[in-house]
Amino acid sequence: MGRVVQKFGGTSVKDIEHIRNVAKIVVKAAESGHQVATVVSAMGRTTDALIALADELTDDAAPREMDMLLATGEQVSIALLSMAVQSLGVKARSFTGAQAGISTDGRHGCARIKEIDASPLEKCLSSGEVAIVAGFQGISGKSEITTLGRGGSDTTAVALAAALKSDSCDIYTDVNGVYTADPNALSGARRLTAISYEEMLELSAAGAQVLNQRSVEMAMNEGVPIRLRSTFEPDDVGTLITHKFDTPAYTVCGIALDTNQVAFKLKLSQALFQADGSDGTLPYPEGVSELLQRLNKLGIACDMFTLLGRSEQSALELFFTSEKRSARKVESVIDDLKEALGHPEIIVDSDV
Repeated sequence: MGRVVQKFGGTSVKDIEHIRNVAKIVVKAAESGHQVATVVSAMGRTTDALIALADELTDDAAPREMDMLLATGEQVSIALLSMAVQSLGVKARSFTGAQAGISTDGRHGCARIKEIDASPLEKCLSSGEVAIVAGFQGISGKSEITTLGRGGSDTTAVALAAALKSDSCDIYTDVNGVYTADPNALSGARRLTAISYEEMLELSAAGAQVLNQRSVEMAMNEGVPIRLRSTFEPDDVGTLITHKFDTPAYTVCGIALDTNQVAFKLKLSQALFQADGSDGTLPYPEGVSELLQRLNKLGIACDMFTLLGRSEQSALELFFTSEKRSARKVESVIDDLKEALGHPEIIVDSDV
């Protein structure tokens, strides 16, 4: 038949019964004649639990050690799912990211996939086995385990679909498609039969949780159609993410909400700013530039950077947002740079 890449998220494999259910979906695809590569996330809230354990030990865990810790979650999932598939009479083999040939850059916690040597998976699929791959992880050029950041298993699935020249990339989750809004927050939300890469990318960037932003970007660049489906309604066709010309006509595709943000407001001294003498504008002071550089180096995703009241007459405030889990690290960086920032007044708002 064809070649299929499937991805199952943490809610789909949160316990043994759910893993058995996923195994049935995998086996059904294999018994239909498909070559099947399955990407799996860590079970349930495992990643959060591992982060909590690290937080009990230290406020400043080394990024390398965090990757060593967090990568274990997916290793549990792939082993258990392989056993479940084998128990149903179908051959299966589990692969860590490194064993699957997923090479990344060296940024711990937010690595990007550089290339995939698909030969180990090709050999597995050609021998009639299901390849079960750990999502969210890879290996750097220095042979260090790396993780891809939140939602990285989606990116793993799309990257594998491109590398394996898969006929489809089915991402299974706890919802049966992309909705015009979060159906948990808005009862009148409607499911879309199809949505374009560009629109899904905007929704993901704005806070929609159904698909990782980087995975959508990769799918668009590689021309990989994604079908978002429900693990609990496996026969439902879900929502197709594809080229614009294949999607229905509408004016607004949807709205997104993100409550996982913390807002930072720094009241800066006017003394930090001097006109550059060319067009009278006030450039960022060195302290602000250093703040941006350090946050980027740490892999902390920040957004909404705005300099408010940017003139010689009015007060100056630097405003930006970050994910809640990064808040303490952001505050630590600001504290390290307080002198360069002119000892600013800092307001942190977690209710945004």
